[in-house]
Amino acid sequence: MLYSLWKYKLLLFLIILFFVCSIICQIVPGVILSRLLEETENMASTKNRPLKQCRLKYINCCQLNGRVVNTGVFVDRFIRKLTFSGISLNRISNMAGQMMMLSILVTGICVCRCLSAGGTLFQIIPYYVISILELYLYFTLSGAVDIAGRKEALKIELTDYLENHLMPRLQETMEEESREKEKRPADTEESVQEENRLDLSQIRRDELEELLRELIG
Repeated sequence: MLYSLWKYKLLLFLIILFFVCSIICQIVPGVILSRLLEETENMASTKNRPLKQCRLKYINCCQLNGRVVNTGVFVDRFIRKLTFSGISLNRISNMAGQMMMLSILVTGICVCRCLSAGGTLFQIIPYYVISILELYLYFTLSGAVDIAGRKEALKIELTDYLENHLMPRLQETMEEESREKEKRPADTEESVQEENRLDLSQIRRDELEELLRELIG
């Protein structure tokens, strides 16, 4: 039985390689999303770069548009753009299923070659056992990682923070700036615009300073 496996050792290596890749492609997005979820509990002082960029972009969008943006759409776009080593997390999770199917495909090729060489049912049983174990481990891990569930939880946490914590502060800042503009005389409008461009809100200024420190460090 073991001889039939060793006989096609190159194909056996490919079976194991594709299976390991499928597992990695599930674990990586799961770990990243899990860390992001943990950091959302302390968004105001988080050191996580993607979350800090998300907060800064939200502030910039609101200030550039002069109004509050659609938070749900903004968060959806942010989650879709999450990457690992330049590769989208969505693509990585999709690759997990493709790697698993390649592993099963190579297993089928091994079975066909074994049968064409006059192999018996006893000799091809190991390949079926391998396929069943791979599928069991794959779906077990898929349920444990629950990438879709973690994305939804991350979306809820980010939307809650942006709408219920950050948005009120932004609205107050924009309202104060609007009242100050109305109080200024018309002939100083040009200087006011220049001052407003330089005088960023405290939130935005803090975010820019933190990002610059990270880039320099």
